[in-house]
Amino acid sequence: MKKIMAPRYTAGQGFFDKAFFDCYKGIGYPDRWLEESQTYAPEDAYVISHPTWFYEAIPEVPEISIYELFARTVKKYPDDVAVIFLDKAVTYGELDLMIRKYAAFLKEIGIGKNSVVATMLPNSLQHIVAFYAAAFVGAVHTPIDVMFKPKEIADQLKDSRARVILVLDQWHEKLVDLKADGLIDHEIVTHLQDWIAPKAVVPSTLKLCWDMPKRAIAGTFDFFASMEKHAPLTEPEKVDPRKDAALLLYTAGTTGKNKGVLETHFNLVFNSLTHTHAFRATREREVNFSIMPMFHTSGYLLHQLPVFYQGGTVIPIPLFDAADAFRIIETYRVNVIFAPPTFFIALMNQNELMKKHDLSSIQMTIGCAAPVPVAVQDQWKQMTGLELVNGWGMTETNSGGIISIPGIKEKFDSIGIPVYSEVKITDEMGNILGRNQEGEICYRGLQVAAGYYNNPRETEMTFLPDGWLRTGDKGFVDKEDFVHFAGRIKHLIVVSGYNVSPVEVEHVLYLHPGVEEAMVTGQHDPYQGEKVKATISLKLDYMDKISEQDIMDFCKKHLASYKVPKIVDFRDILPKSPTGKLMRQDHNKDDDPMGL
Repeated sequence: MKKIMAPRYTAGQGFFDKAFFDCYKGIGYPDRWLEESQTYAPEDAYVISHPTWFYEAIPEVPEISIYELFARTVKKYPDDVAVIFLDKAVTYGELDLMIRKYAAFLKEIGIGKNSVVATMLPNSLQHIVAFYAAAFVGAVHTPIDVMFKPKEIADQLKDSRARVILVLDQWHEKLVDLKADGLIDHEIVTHLQDWIAPKAVVPSTLKLCWDMPKRAIAGTFDFFASMEKHAPLTEPEKVDPRKDAALLLYTAGTTGKNKGVLETHFNLVFNSLTHTHAFRATREREVNFSIMPMFHTSGYLLHQLPVFYQGGTVIPIPLFDAADAFRIIETYRVNVIFAPPTFFIALMNQNELMKKHDLSSIQMTIGCAAPVPVAVQDQWKQMTGLELVNGWGMTETNSGGIISIPGIKEKFDSIGIPVYSEVKITDEMGNILGRNQEGEICYRGLQVAAGYYNNPRETEMTFLPDGWLRTGDKGFVDKEDFVHFAGRIKHLIVVSGYNVSPVEVEHVLYLHPGVEEAMVTGQHDPYQGEKVKATISLKLDYMDKISEQDIMDFCKKHLASYKVPKIVDFRDILPKSPTGKLMRQDHNKDDDPMGL
């Protein structure tokens, strides 16, 4: 792999050279952004990436749909393996045929340009087909968190205006009342066993779903049967890549209401190219262990789209199992893994099992969804000989917007440098700060999403007119152009990469008849990054009658499991400001050494 040297900011000393301008103009970077980039002084907390920092220069980004980018790979590698799911391989040609058949079914039931189609599936072949088929007909794909309870599902269906959903048949009961309420016009169901190898190895974590027999459900369509009875479409719907959305991903908001992030076709195509050419993780085409869920931005932008662009192989993992992970890595010669820190910790906890398997195919391991602690990086390097590098991204930046540079040990505590994009650090008024001064990380690049769906107020506050995105994260830029993450400005809790809104959890707590006041915060957890903590004062009639477990059980009825408080602290009085506002930050400082 090419040795990449540490970047140096050399404004006025050849940094803005021909290679720089040729690259940025070639990818369609706006002239006004380039002009602004040259106005910053070397001491400003500002960095724009130079093409020589990366593995290879990014080629011109084509103005096509994300399906059309996939179709180019199909034409180039029709007989190569695109997906291995439950030990059964699918070639690019076979996958494309499935996509075009399912697209014909979608068109028959009325799905077309700008329609929104939902899925509620684990990582699977079916999920991949559904995404590209929606893009083929010009529709927008919105994946729903598989851990959601009916109310959470209803909220996303209402906000996205999706009327069609593809779901695992075991979760059909979650939708019964929603269909009765008129939120769903068409339900398509599938089973994990619909696509398996004859001698597939079933991990223990999947046993419960696996053992449930497939069943016919009245009033639904069967996924594979509906696909197979249609002739494949041949001409994809024409889209405007820079304006038309392909993906609508939901992320937690500080107000308690999830926000739908609109990802355009160009956003997705741009990211496919940058992740391949800027940060070439392997010497050959990737064989990717796809562990991040497909309802999460990393599930698409790290695990799938760049891999399909280069003609690699995606191995969707429905549910993590350490023993099965080692088997898959060894059997299929996995060479790159993007995963949260908890994944690597779980593997290292199986040290004896790790020693029994050949992991020599792995060429790069990259942390995502949460910062990787230096101690975890050091332990991983000691046990495997591999670097475990950091990165940073969010749904609004289409996943990885900042990456670490392999081989620079002294910068492992940073999150890296921006990927063909810009970062500046500002104060509360939007003024740029100096290097090593902590403020808000602002980000600008062609991968930044189009805005929030049906939410103009939040869009205006976050996506600024000059292209800058206010991330709500704190950080600083050092003298060598590396960006460092220092926490969050917004009161969001990140549990194993999943954003949790404290307000949403508080709203549920206030539904309990015994809760007088409630405040939800994040508390540091060495495994998950953070865990949800609820601090509660009880009504007089309920004092000494409600336990911590009672509160947790109540929340489980209304919230996805990762949102449920793992710590419940009862107090007589909650800390408040002179105006009566709950003092979330002061409370955290009292109880949490990290102030999270």
